[in-house]
Amino acid sequence: MGSSDPVVTVGVNLLWLRSGKVGGSEDYAVRLLSAISPDAPVRLTLFAPRGFAEAHPSLAERHEVVVSPPARGRPLRVFVENTWLASQCRRRGLAMVHHFGGTVPWMGIRPAIVTIHDLQPLDCPRRFGLIKRMYLRSMLPWSVRRAEAIVTVSEFNRGRLEERLGVDPQRVAVLPAPVDASLGDSEMPLAAAVPDLSHPFVLYPAVAYPHKNHEVLLRALARLAADGVDVELVATGAPGPRDAKLDQLAIDLEVGSRWHRLGRIPRPVLDGLFRQAVATVFPSKYEGYGLPVVEAMARGCPVVAADAGALPEVVASGGSLLDADDDARWAEAIGHLARDPDARQALSEAGQSRVRELAEFDSAAGMYALYAEVARR
Repeated sequence: MGSSDPVVTVGVNLLWLRSGKVGGSEDYAVRLLSAISPDAPVRLTLFAPRGFAEAHPSLAERHEVVVSPPARGRPLRVFVENTWLASQCRRRGLAMVHHFGGTVPWMGIRPAIVTIHDLQPLDCPRRFGLIKRMYLRSMLPWSVRRAEAIVTVSEFNRGRLEERLGVDPQRVAVLPAPVDASLGDSEMPLAAAVPDLSHPFVLYPAVAYPHKNHEVLLRALARLAADGVDVELVATGAPGPRDAKLDQLAIDLEVGSRWHRLGRIPRPVLDGLFRQAVATVFPSKYEGYGLPVVEAMARGCPVVAADAGALPEVVASGGSLLDADDDARWAEAIGHLARDPDARQALSEAGQSRVRELAEFDSAAGMYALYAEVARR
C-alpha cells in the first residue's frame, strides 16, 4: 500500500464485547485490530462498552474509542446498535461499519462488513437457549444478505456459510487471528498456579460449554487411573454452565483429586501451564477456529485435538487428531505422551512447524485490503 492511498474511515462495532466474558471472540477482535499497522491508510473509530479502553489501553491509544450508553442484555444492546450506533456513524461520516459481533443491525449505514466466527447456532441449535436461537436464526441470514462483505476465521466456516446460507464464497474473506508466539515477560511458577498438583498433567483451556466435551477427558482420566498411569487434568477458562456437573462427574469417576478447574487465569499462569503440560488436549465437538491450540503449538506444547469442525484445518500435521467421543483413544494418546518424552518432543516440533506456516499469512494486511476494496465499490 502506498503513501498516496486514500484514508478509509471505518466504524468498528464492539458493543457486544464485555471484556473478560466473551472469550475467543474478544481475543480475535483485539489481536486483529492491534495488528493493523499504524502506517496503514485507515482510521478506525471503535464503538465499545464502558471499560473497553481500560481493558485494552494500547488500542485506546491508537484509535478513538466512543463509549456506548449502558446496555445490559441483548435486547438493549440491539436497540443501541439500531439507534445510537447508527446515529454516531452518520454524524462522523464514516465510509463503512465493521460489525465484529456476528450480526448486522436492522438500521445503520452501509456498506457494512460482518465477522461471523461460526454457524454453531444453526448447525447445533439445541446447544443454545430458545430466545438466542430464534434471534440468530433470523439475524444470521439477514446479516449475510445486508453485508457488503463477510469475514470469517477458517475455510471450514466459509464452507458452512455457503452450505447453510447460500453465501457466494467469493464474498467471504478468511482472516484468522494473527499468531502470537510471545510468552510475555514472565511466567508464574507452576506450584503457585496449581498448588496441589502432584503428577504430570494435560491442559484444556476452554470454558465448560456442552460442546467443549470435557467429559471425554474425565473418562479418559479414569481409564488411565485404572491402569496405574498417574496423569492429572488442568482446565482453565471463565466460569461455564457445566462446571458443577463436571466436578460431580470427576467425583463419580473417582478422579476428583486429579481434576483441577482453575477458572480464568492471568496470561503468565497460562504460559507456564502450556510450557509444562504433557499436552494440550482439545476434544471440542465444534470449533470455528480453535485459537488455544495455536497458542499451545506456538509455545511448544504437544497438541491432541478432536477431528471436528475447523480443528483438522488449523492443527493439520501439527498435532494428533482423534474422534471427539472415543475416551479409550484419548486415554491411549495421553498415556503415550506421558510415558514417552521422545513422542512429546516430536509432537512439539510438529506444532511449532505448523505455527510457522500459519504465521506466514498476514490477516491484518488482508483486513486493510478488504476495507480498501469495499471503499472503492
